[in-house]
Amino acid sequence: MSTSKTLIAGATGTNGRALIDALVAKDVPVRALVRSIEGARATLSDGIELVQGDLGAPDSLSAAFDGVDKAYIVTSVQPDTVALFRNFYRAARNASASHVVKFSGMGASDTSPSEVIRQHAASDTDLRASGLPYTILRPNSFHQNMLWQAGGIASTGKFYLPLGDAAQSTIDVRDIAEITSTILTTDGHIGKTYDLTGPESLSFHDVARIIAEVRGAPVDYVPITPEAAEQAMRDQGMPEWSAHSLAEIQALFATGQYAQVTEDAERLLGRSPRSFRDFVRDHKDAFMT
Repeated sequence: MSTSKTLIAGATGTNGRALIDALVAKDVPVRALVRSIEGARATLSDGIELVQGDLGAPDSLSAAFDGVDKAYIVTSVQPDTVALFRNFYRAARNASASHVVKFSGMGASDTSPSEVIRQHAASDTDLRASGLPYTILRPNSFHQNMLWQAGGIASTGKFYLPLGDAAQSTIDVRDIAEITSTILTTDGHIGKTYDLTGPESLSFHDVARIIAEVRGAPVDYVPITPEAAEQAMRDQGMPEWSAHSLAEIQALFATGQYAQVTEDAERLLGRSPRSFRDFVRDHKDAFMT
């Protein structure tokens, strides 16, 4: 059993929860940084140590790092993401953390047309300049994002996205978590940046075909405009900035720039990453009527 305590920021999100599961399976002591203990307890198991803190309140972070050796951070899409990362890096540096693993995004660049991707680039740069021992993970989008469309697919056999005919090499969140747990528990990853993709690049017409084959019923992908997607998200109650930034990054995906398949995930896993078909088989019930 490892004696290193690892702090997880973003613990209640999809990637944070998956990483906690992967670390617990390796008997790594985990502490989850959460805004609400009560709210997080409904999501995380009783055996997980919780500490209350807020990335937007730097003074709340010092206690979270008390006794911590390593740390991981992922955040949701929000306007002040870069400042939140900086607060976390400062607290990690003050605590003399031995390793910080940051969840970034594939194609991180300060010239990207997507604000989310520019935020990833800025917060990556800040980490590299921080003096902290670091590893940066830059995954493509996730197979799990299709679960947002599962209800519509189950009820109507259709899903609507502003991704045109472009292909994308999405990756399974469970594979990202396994890779991250390996990076946090083995040597040789300090100063490295890894670009993580799935084993194949699929258009969303391909995605529809695979879901249809697995569930045994037709599925149609209907391409829509970024403007229509943004309006739909707003109509569902999403804040204006979030809806715009998500539609913006989807428009970037629609250019085909995220179709590249890299070798990092297979090398770090020691096997081929899960295919999209594997993911659908594991979540078949979500797509059924």
